[in-house]
Amino acid sequence: MHYATLVTVEIESCMENETRTMEAQELMGKLTDFRIRNSEYDVILGICEHELWMRSTVFSSRMADEVETIMLPFYCDTDHLDYLKFDDRIKEYRKAYETEIVDLIRFPNGKIITSPQYAIYCKYEIARGRLYEKNWGPLHHRKRTKMCKRIQVMEHVPYSEYYKSFDKFVEREYGTPYCEEQKTYGYYYNPNAFYDWYAIGGRWPDMFLVKDDCKEYGIAYRSWSRAEMEAPDGYFWTCAARKKDIEWQVMYDWQLEQAIMRYARLSTAFFTGILGEMSSRITEEGIWILGKMVFQKGETEEEFLERYAFYKRKKYPINIYAFLADGIWNRAERVIPEDKNGRIERNAEWENELERFIDGLDDETVLVSVDCHM
Repeated sequence: MHYATLVTVEIESCMENETRTMEAQELMGKLTDFRIRNSEYDVILGICEHELWMRSTVFSSRMADEVETIMLPFYCDTDHLDYLKFDDRIKEYRKAYETEIVDLIRFPNGKIITSPQYAIYCKYEIARGRLYEKNWGPLHHRKRTKMCKRIQVMEHVPYSEYYKSFDKFVEREYGTPYCEEQKTYGYYYNPNAFYDWYAIGGRWPDMFLVKDDCKEYGIAYRSWSRAEMEAPDGYFWTCAARKKDIEWQVMYDWQLEQAIMRYARLSTAFFTGILGEMSSRITEEGIWILGKMVFQKGETEEEFLERYAFYKRKKYPINIYAFLADGIWNRAERVIPEDKNGRIERNAEWENELERFIDGLDDETVLVSVDCHM
């Protein structure tokens, strides 16, 4: 999943190097020409283009360095010991080995596999002591195939009877290595992990609106060939800028205008039955795009705008999932504990928390749009 997030950094005012910018743009042109001549996409070349473009100015390069430092503690695969915690699993594994039971699957060649193994659960299921193939045929229904009839099921066998060795049980059922340093089974993990990779801008490179004469702004390479978003005359969109340079009111006015135009377009499409947008369908209830209802039958313009919360946020009209404040990710959702599972619900106070956070920032603080993937 990709999440639009807000990260803030402090950068001193810096002099731009026009020669550096021109050389970077020239090299970018050469890379673009090379990519056009070689149609196959090269991942390494794409990364080089991203870095070169983002670091083509002094300000954008410093912004990228500061974001990298701030994001380091939240990398899920970090090997930095300061951010890792050891999770000792031996008590859980020992209890499972001594008390739990499992179904065994014996193949015609005599090989036996436990039912939780991937080779079994990805393809088969057990019902009333018999093995069935899941998602069989064009109808993807359950079927007791000829192969299934040749396979024997042995139900409710204690793990301790099947595995004569506790070590072999952990190896086969969990794949958790023995940690010599801790003298137990477990693994290190980052309890504050928030992403497995991130990109400045990424899918949201047009987060902030600044005037055409703004000199300090972030540069992001657009992911997924996302088209550049139209900007009002005299302005342009960027992935990062100082708080004082972001035109919040113009952003709100522009987004509100776009939303009103979208309502008019969808309303007309509902009555004419013609929309033309990709992955869209019109039903008696309204209009669906990408599996989500975007227009409801009979709703007014005011009701349409009410359904999109960020259109109501007049002061800071950005649509994000989380912002980083004092080393903690403040998210639009929160986990509500319920027994063992819990549930996730919208944080009703989150909009106000975001507004208070931006209110408290210094005018020189740089706001950065970061696309986090997890």
